[in-house]
Amino acid sequence: MEFQIVTDPQLLDRVYAFRYEILQEKEVTREIVAHITNGLEHDEYDTFSIHFAAYDENGEVIACTRLIHHSPIGLPTLNNMEHSCLPYICDPEHLGEFSRIFVSPKLRGIKQLRPLFDSLKLIGYTTMKELEVHDTVGVLEPPFFRLLQILGFPYTKIGELQSYYGLRYPARLNTRALYEANLELYRKNKIS
Repeated sequence: MEFQIVTDPQLLDRVYAFRYEILQEKEVTREIVAHITNGLEHDEYDTFSIHFAAYDENGEVIACTRLIHHSPIGLPTLNNMEHSCLPYICDPEHLGEFSRIFVSPKLRGIKQLRPLFDSLKLIGYTTMKELEVHDTVGVLEPPFFRLLQILGFPYTKIGELQSYYGLRYPARLNTRALYEANLELYRKNKIS
């Protein structure tokens, strides 16, 4: 059970269907409804994203996220939230966004999440490094922000709590800080 890059269009449709299922659980808001067609949730940022998914033993999607990068339409966090992301940090050539981080309700215990998110740290870091993404931004609900801190994702808040698909913080994750917060994991997997 680990995150993998999704490139196959049929598998990507399964990711979009999984996103739709998770949003149903969260009582879809009017903004999200605009992004749903035929039971698939997707938006204009998906075109500029690398998609990641994890599957169970039956091949069903159990978690997903995307890394938006080099987007000519900007990033959802910066486009929709008040933030204090400084221009030298928010250089579009080296900035990305992790979003649509969804996990199956069956996997929401810390013991199940730790190995799953360790795999995300491995594939996410190597992908960000290859793409020369020095920082990522995202919008995080307060409990999820705390959980990511526990799981070794050193996000920092770049704004106050705001209304955006519920109450969320705009946040930033520095790629080098992610590496340094997880040195043992990266050394064990021979990633520098």
